[in-house]
Amino acid sequence: MQVVHDIVDFQPTWNSAVLTLGVFDGLHRGHQALIKRVQRRSRFRSHARILVTYHPHPDMVLGKRTSMQGQELFTHDEKVELLNQFDLDAVIFLPFNMELARMTALRYLKDILLGRLRAKHIVIGYDQRFGRGRKGDYRFLKKMSYRYDYGVEEISAVKYRGEIVSSSRIRQAIQSGDVALADRLLGHDFFVTGVVSRGDQRGRQLGFPTANLKLPDSKIRPATGVYTAVATIGGKRYRAMVNIGTNPTFELNQLKIEAHLLHFNEDIYGAPLRLYFRDRIRDEEKFEGPEDLRKQLELDRKRAAALRL
Repeated sequence: MQVVHDIVDFQPTWNSAVLTLGVFDGLHRGHQALIKRVQRRSRFRSHARILVTYHPHPDMVLGKRTSMQGQELFTHDEKVELLNQFDLDAVIFLPFNMELARMTALRYLKDILLGRLRAKHIVIGYDQRFGRGRKGDYRFLKKMSYRYDYGVEEISAVKYRGEIVSSSRIRQAIQSGDVALADRLLGHDFFVTGVVSRGDQRGRQLGFPTANLKLPDSKIRPATGVYTAVATIGGKRYRAMVNIGTNPTFELNQLKIEAHLLHFNEDIYGAPLRLYFRDRIRDEEKFEGPEDLRKQLELDRKRAAALRL
């Protein structure tokens, strides 16, 4: 899959393309429906399979958010990695700036989608808008398709339990600790990727050595509590239990993400670690002392041991 961050001097290697466009911040079931339709359409006429998205997030440029701290479902690198799984020919990250924001829908269509990227068929989501004043919707694309000779179709909202699958709904699930619901809405496990940093060694003293995970500031965090997860490091997968919180038993008052990997005891400080969250076991609790905490950790470990890898 070709990843393009600047199309000013970009020359496509294809003659025609089926493409879809949007923010794709969660790559959830709704986004996957768009990509699958692109794949299906491309097979009919051997068009290139292209996804057009943005970096940075449009909300930052348009002033709808003052910060992305704790808001990204997936970082830029994680998004690229996820997109690699969908058998696309190219992903185009348009640099979102005020010049692009002010571009009319017609110029966006003619110069970028049809001109630069050679679209012959465009797949658009039910809520997708582009161009100045958000004028670029399905009705606009359908009207222009007769003039510029391309195909267009709109994909309906994907629903789960009667409600539309959306990135905001997934954020709410994660921030409330319902990672199992987030996984179902995403269509894949929610995960975080960080670097293992040195902690205070209290877990090791209890017989539960933990990896203290440092995340990018922009990455969303699940609610405080104890979770089951699958950890990946060095190309291997391990069952894990994860505590997100401040360790109230020891009154540390600093939010941490600490993972205990089952059947693992290696020095991994400074190494990249990924956690795929599966379920929330319980709230974070303050125990009478280390022995009471250790007994609870034994119970938590049994829950983690039952995970499918």
